[in-house]
Amino acid sequence: MMKNKITEFDFKLRLFVDTNVLIDFVEGYNDRKSVTCLNLFQKTGASKKRKVDGVELVTSDYVLWEFYGRCRQELYVRKLVTEHNYGFIQANKESKDDNFRKHANNECMKQFGKEINEYIQRITGNNGMVFRERLIGKDSPGFSEFIDEVLKCSKFSYKDAIVFVSALFTRANGIITCDEHHFNKDRIEQLKEAMKTCPIKDAEISFRKPEEFSTLDKIKLEYKNWFEKRNKSKIIGDIVKYYPRINVVEIKCKKGCSINENDSIYLVRFFEKANLGKFWLKVPTKASGNLISMKTKKPIDKGQHVTIKLPFKFPYKKKEWSKGWVFLAE
Repeated sequence: MMKNKITEFDFKLRLFVDTNVLIDFVEGYNDRKSVTCLNLFQKTGASKKRKVDGVELVTSDYVLWEFYGRCRQELYVRKLVTEHNYGFIQANKESKDDNFRKHANNECMKQFGKEINEYIQRITGNNGMVFRERLIGKDSPGFSEFIDEVLKCSKFSYKDAIVFVSALFTRANGIITCDEHHFNKDRIEQLKEAMKTCPIKDAEISFRKPEEFSTLDKIKLEYKNWFEKRNKSKIIGDIVKYYPRINVVEIKCKKGCSINENDSIYLVRFFEKANLGKFWLKVPTKASGNLISMKTKKPIDKGQHVTIKLPFKFPYKKKEWSKGWVFLAE
């Protein structure tokens, strides 16, 4: 029987951040919880660790270019209102379609660029919360063709189509957005039709609101639900019991599955007080030197009901590991 192995990629929930969420963040507009959401992913402390582990925010160059354009218009509106006595309605009309001819010279545009770059560094820099993945220049076969497909069978604007396909090509599992029209049932059905021709294998996408990731407890639950849905079919066995005194787990494999002495396994168990409610550990069974048959109590090279001694420096030793899952590691 071929065993479906799990990789570190299967533990990482990637969420693609849309332009409107970034705009809300830099403007400090938190009615839709964009600020609260992104702040939970801020790197902190000397080690630059995140408050959450296992969930990664990502965006693309396309989104940041759109962000750049939106911010540039906003800065121009501010200039018209504060320096040229425009009303807000008049200023917004003047700034539409990047019309900077009247009151913005080259020096103004350079200053706008400097301010916007500071915003982007705040979001994607060393202390930022969003990873910037550049798609331009990468070998991304099918990228342009799939944008064509989305435009053919949906009401997506060309900008929305580029953002959506960018999310797929960054291997995101969902898009965090404030655009209400993305949650329209008809639009979802249109995307399902387009996804039939998607060049990304096993692409998964959903539209999510920032408020769904606005507390650590919500993030834990979202992660747990995603992990179970994605990986449940790959479980090869269950942790029947954990013996903390001798640091040993008892494992019972599913029918047709077994563990070999040369295998590496992942043990996964969700805990209430762990960072994301889970802990996973990669265990090389041969290196542990202790793949033991539960029936004979003797070392074996392959078995379905076995015990494995865990590494000496094993965290969560006082936790109840029974009901944990076992996966084969790639």
